[in-house]
Amino acid sequence: MALMDPLRRKSTTATSFLDRSFHSLSPGRRQPESVDELRGALGLNLLYSPSEPLIDFIFVHGLRGGSRRTWSKTDDIRHYWPQQWLPLEPRFKNVRIHSFGYNSDWGERKGSSLTVHDFGQALLGEILNSPDLSGHNENTAIVLVGHSMGGIVIKKAFLLAKRDPHCQKLVGRFHSMFFLATPHRGADSVQLLRKLLNVTSNKAYVEDLAPGSMSTQLINDEFRNVYQGVQLWSFFETVSTSVGLIVDRESAVIGLPGERVQLLNADHRHVCKFDNRQDSNYGSLRNAFVASIESIEKTWLSNKRTEHLTQMQILSQYLGVADRPESELARLNQRQTEGSCKWLTDKQSFQNWLGLPDSPRLFWLDGEPATGKSTIAGHVIRYIEETNGDCAFFFFKHGDSAQSTIAVLLRSLAWQMARANLPVRQELLAMAEHGHFVDKADEGSIWRNVFAARILRLEWRQPCYWIIDALDECLDYHALFPLLSKVEKQHPLRIFTTSRPVLAIDRLFTQEKLDRIAETISIRELLEDIRLYLQANAEFLPAEDESARDRLLTRILNRSNGNFLWTSLVLQELTETLSVQQAYEVLDSVPNGMDELYSRILEALMKNSRNRTITQAILKWTVCSSRPLTVEELKEALRLDINVTLPRLELTLGSITGNLTYVDSDNKAQLAHQTVRSFLTRDHPHALTADHFTIIGSRDHLNIARTCLDYLRGPELKVARYRRGTSRAGSGKRSHFANYAVQHFSDHIARAQSNEATILGDIQAFFSSNSLTWIEIVAANKDLTPIVQAAKNLKTYLVRRAKYHAPIGQAIQDVTAWATDLSRLVASFGKPLMTNPAAIHFLVPPVCPSNSIIHRSFADYPKAMRVFGLSEDEWDDRLSCIINPGQQALSVTCEDIAFAVGFSDGTVHIYETSTMQEQRVLNHQDQVRFVEFSTTDQYLATASRKKIRLWNCTTMNMRWEYKLQDPLLALCFNEDNTLLMGATRSNLLLFWNSTTGELVNSFQFSDINESTGKEHPHARAPTHAAFSPGLNLLAVVYRQRPIVLWDLEDCSYVGQYNKETNLYPGPQCFALIFNPKAEVQLVAAAYDDGEIVAFDPWTQRRCASVNADITVMQGSKDGTTLVSGDNNGKITLYDFETLKILYKINSDELGIRDLAFSIDGLRFLDVRGDHCNIWEPSVLVRRAEMNDESSIEPSDDASSVAPPTVTAKIYEDEKAITAMTAFHSLEIIFCGREDGSIAARSALTGDLLEELTSHAKRVAVTFLSLSHSGELLVSADRSGRILARRLKISQGLQVTEGAIVMDRRAINVVEQILVSENGTKILVSMPNKDEIWELATANILGEISRLKDRAHSRWIQAPKPVMPLIHISNGFASFYSWDLVEASHSPPSMDLCLAESGATAVKAAMLSSHASHLCVLLAGSQAELLRPTLRVWNTKELTAVSQGSDEHNTREKSTQDAKPRKVTANAIYDQLAKDIKFVVGAYEDSLIFLTHQGWICSLRLTNSREDSHYTRHFFIPFRYHNNASSLIMDVSSKGSIIVAHRTEVAIFAGGLEFEDKLSWEGDTIVPRPSMKSTLGRGRSAPDPW
Repeated sequence: MALMDPLRRKSTTATSFLDRSFHSLSPGRRQPESVDELRGALGLNLLYSPSEPLIDFIFVHGLRGGSRRTWSKTDDIRHYWPQQWLPLEPRFKNVRIHSFGYNSDWGERKGSSLTVHDFGQALLGEILNSPDLSGHNENTAIVLVGHSMGGIVIKKAFLLAKRDPHCQKLVGRFHSMFFLATPHRGADSVQLLRKLLNVTSNKAYVEDLAPGSMSTQLINDEFRNVYQGVQLWSFFETVSTSVGLIVDRESAVIGLPGERVQLLNADHRHVCKFDNRQDSNYGSLRNAFVASIESIEKTWLSNKRTEHLTQMQILSQYLGVADRPESELARLNQRQTEGSCKWLTDKQSFQNWLGLPDSPRLFWLDGEPATGKSTIAGHVIRYIEETNGDCAFFFFKHGDSAQSTIAVLLRSLAWQMARANLPVRQELLAMAEHGHFVDKADEGSIWRNVFAARILRLEWRQPCYWIIDALDECLDYHALFPLLSKVEKQHPLRIFTTSRPVLAIDRLFTQEKLDRIAETISIRELLEDIRLYLQANAEFLPAEDESARDRLLTRILNRSNGNFLWTSLVLQELTETLSVQQAYEVLDSVPNGMDELYSRILEALMKNSRNRTITQAILKWTVCSSRPLTVEELKEALRLDINVTLPRLELTLGSITGNLTYVDSDNKAQLAHQTVRSFLTRDHPHALTADHFTIIGSRDHLNIARTCLDYLRGPELKVARYRRGTSRAGSGKRSHFANYAVQHFSDHIARAQSNEATILGDIQAFFSSNSLTWIEIVAANKDLTPIVQAAKNLKTYLVRRAKYHAPIGQAIQDVTAWATDLSRLVASFGKPLMTNPAAIHFLVPPVCPSNSIIHRSFADYPKAMRVFGLSEDEWDDRLSCIINPGQQALSVTCEDIAFAVGFSDGTVHIYETSTMQEQRVLNHQDQVRFVEFSTTDQYLATASRKKIRLWNCTTMNMRWEYKLQDPLLALCFNEDNTLLMGATRSNLLLFWNSTTGELVNSFQFSDINESTGKEHPHARAPTHAAFSPGLNLLAVVYRQRPIVLWDLEDCSYVGQYNKETNLYPGPQCFALIFNPKAEVQLVAAAYDDGEIVAFDPWTQRRCASVNADITVMQGSKDGTTLVSGDNNGKITLYDFETLKILYKINSDELGIRDLAFSIDGLRFLDVRGDHCNIWEPSVLVRRAEMNDESSIEPSDDASSVAPPTVTAKIYEDEKAITAMTAFHSLEIIFCGREDGSIAARSALTGDLLEELTSHAKRVAVTFLSLSHSGELLVSADRSGRILARRLKISQGLQVTEGAIVMDRRAINVVEQILVSENGTKILVSMPNKDEIWELATANILGEISRLKDRAHSRWIQAPKPVMPLIHISNGFASFYSWDLVEASHSPPSMDLCLAESGATAVKAAMLSSHASHLCVLLAGSQAELLRPTLRVWNTKELTAVSQGSDEHNTREKSTQDAKPRKVTANAIYDQLAKDIKFVVGAYEDSLIFLTHQGWICSLRLTNSREDSHYTRHFFIPFRYHNNASSLIMDVSSKGSIIVAHRTEVAIFAGGLEFEDKLSWEGDTIVPRPSMKSTLGRGRSAPDPW
C-alpha cells in the first residue's frame, strides 16, 4: 500500500494528537505566521510524543538558525521534517522528538556576549528541567542532532553534564550525536566567515567559530577524552555556495575512533532541509537515525523489553487476555489483494475521521454478508499502524461465544492499550498490584473501573484508534453504545467498526446521541476489489491465452454480485479443472445465491459415501463447539466420537467438507463464513440433501456431551485413589482434547435434549470417579469459571429434565448435590485451589461439611486429615460476623479492596475485603449514617447529621470537612470521582469538589404537582433519595407522593413515577435504589403496602413487581441481583430486572439497617445491632461471571420452581469462646466464654468434658493460663478479675475442679498471665505495668512500670538455666526471676538488633518446643512504613546473658549502668513475616503459623543457618479465621491445629503430614512424594537449659 505524500499533512502542536488528515487542508487556507513563529520558539520544544517514549531526539540549530526554520526548506509547516515526517517513519514508533532554540541571530544590531558555553549550558538546563526528559522514572536514551554551530553546542552540553556529579545519570543516557556540517575546527578563515556573516566581532559566539579559537580547541580536547560510549555520526557538505564550502570535510569530521562519516549532496544550508521524503539526503540521514535506534534497541532497551514482557504477563493474567488477535489480522492481511480496500482510506470522510479533531468519533462501515468487511478492517489497522498510530483491534466471531461479548472486547482493548502506552500500563499494573477486582464478565464494571476511572482520565498526546470488526456478531453489542456515549467529546479516541446493515445498530447510534460517519460498501467498490482478487489468482485458471483468461474472469466477476465468499469458493473449484471446457461447465452449473451454492456443495459431499460420516461429524463439532477447536483437538474429538483417525486433517479439512471449513493461522478449524452456520442450523424442508448435514442443536449437543463425559471418566484422568502428598495429580501427558472437555463439557449438557434419560447416569459416573482431577486441572489454569459454569449448567439441565422425568433416584440426588457443592467449592476454596490445585484430592474434602457430597465421596481414605469438634454438617452462607460490643452499626459500604462500617460512637472501621482484617479506625466524631467509597478506593466519605468528612484512603488522613445545615438523605460520588454529591432534607442538591471540598454547585429540587408540572404548593420535606451516577439522575421520595426524578447534568425535572393512581395520599415509599449498572436503567422502590416495584426512570413504566415487606435494599455492582432486608432480620435475594426471588435467608437477629455488595457480587454485607455480617450464598457464585448460553426455550423456563430458603445457623453469642489454653500432656483444652463460663474440652475430638466455675455472668473471660503440672488454672475476665483454681486431671480425661485459691481484681485490663513452674506465683501483665502476685496471699511481690515506648511487649516463660521470665519489648530481651522483680534494679538485657524495625508491636514471641531457639515476630507499622519482622536467635546467647545476671545478683552489684549485649539473629525471615496472619505455636522444632491466605505453614527453627524455604501444609476455610484480631488457635502435642470457632472448637488432625516446600516467592521447590511428616526428623538433641 503506497503511503500518501506527507506534505499534505495538517499542522500540529506538541500537545495535540498527530493529525493525519492529509487531504483536508490546503496551504491557501492557512493563517499567515509571524517571523518568530517561522523561526521557531526558543528553549526546548516538544514536537512529537508517542504513547510510550523510549528514545529522545533533540535537534539543535546553528548560527542564525531557528528551532523550526533550520529544519524546514520553506515556511510551509509541512516541510518541518522532524515534526511532520519522522513520526511517520516505521522505526520512530517510540521516539520522542524535540527541537532546541537559542538566539544566535548575528543580524541583530545589538551586541551579544553569549558564547558557545552559554548555549551549551542553556541546552543542558532545558534538558534537566524538562518533565519529559528528566521527570520521575525517565530513563530514555538521548540522541542529539546538531547543525553547524549546533554540533558544538551539543558537545559543550555533554561536557558540562560530564563535569557535574549531579548529572551522571543523565550522562549515561546520551547514546548518539549527529553532527551536520559542524565546524569542529572552525571555518577556513575567520575573515571568510565574517565576510559571509557581514558582522563585526561584537558577537562572542562568532569568535568561537574561528579556526584555532581557544574555545573550540578546549571543547575538542576535553571531548576527545570523555566521549567513549557515545556513538558519533559526522555528515559533511559537498556542494559549494557562492563563497565556496562553508565547512570543509576536514573541519566537519572530528577524527575520533568509532566515528562514522558520511557525505550529503547539499550545501551547508541544505544539509538539513529537504524537498520531500523521497529526497536522497533525507533518506541517508533517516537511515543513519534508524541505525542508531536499532543499536539502542539491541543494547539499552533489552532490559526494558524484558520488563515490558513481564508487565504484560501480569496484565494478561489480571485481565484474562492472552495477546493481541495478531493471527486473525495476519490472515486478513494475507488474504487482502494488493491495491484493494484503498477506496475506503482514500475517502475524504475516512481522512476526516482519521485526523480532524472535530470530526465524529465513530466511523461505521456496513455491508452485506461476505462482502469483505473483515478484510477492510484489517486494511484500516495496517494503514494506521504503518504511520505509527496507536491501534487496538478486535474481531468478533459468532462461533466463539466465549469471545463474543463486550466485556471480552473491553478487556482486550485495555490490554492492547497498555501494551503500547506506558501511562495506561502503569495504571493497570497499579490496579493489579493493589488487588483491585475486575469483573471480567461485566462490561459496565470494566468500563467504570478500567476506562472511565483510569484510562480515559489520562493525558493523551496522541489519538488511540479502536478497530472493531463484525459488531453485529457480538452477543450483547447493544451494551457498548451507552458506554461510548459517556466519553468526553474532546477526547482523542477514534473508533472504526464494521457490521451488517443492522437497523438496531443504527437506532442505538441515534438513541445514545453518538455522532458517526456512516459508509456502506457499494457494489461498485466491491466489484473493483473482486476484480483485483481475480487478477491476482488468474494464473491458476485454465485458459489458452490472456484474452481468454480475461473473458473467464469477466464472467466470474459479473456473476459474483459483489460476494467475496461466492467468488472464493467458485475460484477454488475452478482451479481444480483441467480444461477450458470444464471451467465453463463448472461456472455454468454454479448457482448465484449462497444457499443454492451451499446446497450444491452438500449434494456433492453426499455422493461421497466413504467420507459422509466424517463430514457430518466435522460439521457437527465445528458448528456446535463452544469455541473453535484446534486441529489436534478436532482429531481427538473425531477419534472419540466416530472412531476414525485423520493424521493429515490440517491438510485435508477443506477438501473433506467442500471448503465449508478451513484451518486458520492459529491451527483452528473454522467455518468458511458465518452464513455457513446459519445455513446448517436452520430447517430445509425442500432440500433433502441438506437435511443429512443439518445441525440439530439438542441432539448434537447431547452427542458431544457424551463424548466429553466418556473422555473425562476415562483412564487419562484417573489417579491413584490413595496417592499421598500434595504434588500435582495426573500431570502426565494428556490428550489434546482434554482442555476442551474439561472446560466445556457442561455447556453441551445444558444444551442437550432434556428428555434423554441415560445422560444423567454418565454425569453421575463422572462426578463419582474423576471429578477431583477435573477440578485440579481447572484450578491449575488459574480460572475457576468452568467450575462455576458447570454448577449453573447442571442446575439448568436438572430443571429442564424435571419436566420429563420425576426427580427421584440416587443419580438425580447426587448430581443435584454436585451442582450445589461446585459453587460452594469456588466460594470457600477458590484461592487455595488456584494456589495448590492438587489440594482438592486430600485437603479440601475433609474440611467440607460432613453432609456435602464431596465430603461423603472423597473424605475417607487412609491417613487422611480429619476435622473434629464441629456440629455444622451443611454449608453456611454466613462467612463472618464482625462485632463491636456496646456500639450500634449504622452504615456499611464496600468497594474493591476494603469495606467500611460506620458506628454510633462516631468511629468508622475499615476492613480488608479478602481477609476481613481490620486495617484502620477513623473518628468521624458523630454518629456515622453514611459511608461511601469512591469507585477507585481513592476516597472515603463519611457523613452524620451535622457534617461530611472526606478521607484519603491511602494515608487515612482527613482531606476536608463540610458543616451541614440539614441532614442528608443520600450521598454519592459521581462516575469519575471528581465530585461528591449530596441531597438534603431541605430539598437541596449539593456538589463538592472531591479534592478540595469546595462547594462547586448547588440546586434546589422540589416535589412536583402531577397536574400542573410545577412545584407542589404544599410540599413536605423529602424522606428518601437515591443517586445514579451512571444515569446522572436523582430520585426523591416525598411522604405518600410520587417519586420525582431529576437530571443531574442540567438539574432539570425528568418525570414522576406514580405507583397506582394519581390520587394521593398513596402508599409510602421507604426504600429506593437505582440499579448500580446504568445500562440496565431500572429503579427499585419498596412501599409500605408490601410491594417492591422496578420501573424505568426515563419512561416511568413499571417493569416488574413482587410482594415483599422490607425496610432496606441494595443492588449488586453488576446489576443482576437485588438484596433486601426486613425488621425481622430476613434477607431475600432477587433478580433485579424481573424481581424473581432467587434465595431466602431466615435469621432471628435484629432488624437490618444497611446493606452493601462486594464489588465482585459474590458477597454482601448487612449491619444490625452491634455487628456486621458477611454473607456468601452459593446462588451469587452461580450468577457471577456467567453468560447465559444455555439455549433454553421459553417453554423450558423454570420460573415456577420455588426459590431455596435457608435458615441461618443461630449461635449463642454469650457462649462464644473468648480465651483458650491447653494441657498438652493429656490433650485437654480449657475454653473461656463470652458469658464468663469456663469449660474443659478434649483436644482430640473437641467434645465437652466438664463445665468449671464461672466468672460473673456476662463478663467475658479474656485470658487463661495453666500451670506446667496442670494442677492450677488461672483465668481473667474483662473487668480485671482474676481467679485461680485447683484442678485434678486423670488419664481418662476426667477433669475435677478443686478449690478457688485466689480471687482478686487487677487495677487494669489483663493482657497476659504466666504461672510459675511450682504454681505459687503468677505474673499479671497490664497496659501500664506488670506485677508478680503470690497465690496463697494474693499479695504483690514486685512490679515493673511500663514505659510509653514499651507498650507493645510480650512475656515468655523459659526453663532453666535461663532466668524464667523473658520480656520482649522495643527490640530488647530483658531477664527476670520469680524471686526478685523490683523497679529499682535494671534487669540484664540483650539488644536484639531490631532498631530498623522501630518500636512496633510484638505480634508473637515464643521458644521452640525444646527451647533451643527464640522466635520474635514484630507487626510493623503501615503509618511509619515499617515492614513486619521475623527473626530467630539461638538460646545459647540468652543462656550466657542470664547466667551473667545470676552472678551479678548474687554479688548484689548495681546494674544501673550495664549496657545490653548486642546479639544478632541467627536467621532473618522478614520476607515471610508479611504473609503471617497468626502465629499458632511451636510444634517440635518448627514454628507453626497461619498465612493471610488461610494456609497452615511451618518454618524449621533449628537449622544452623537461614532456611531457603518454608513448608505449606493445609488450608483452613476462611470462616474459621475471618478476624485476625480475635483469632484463638493452638497446636497440640500430636500436631493437631486447634481453632476456636464461635461456640465450638475445631480440631484439624493430621494436616501437618501434608507438605509442600515453598521458596519465599511462594513457588513449589520440593514436591513431596510422601505424607510422612519431617517436622521433627533429623534434629540434634536439644541444648541443655
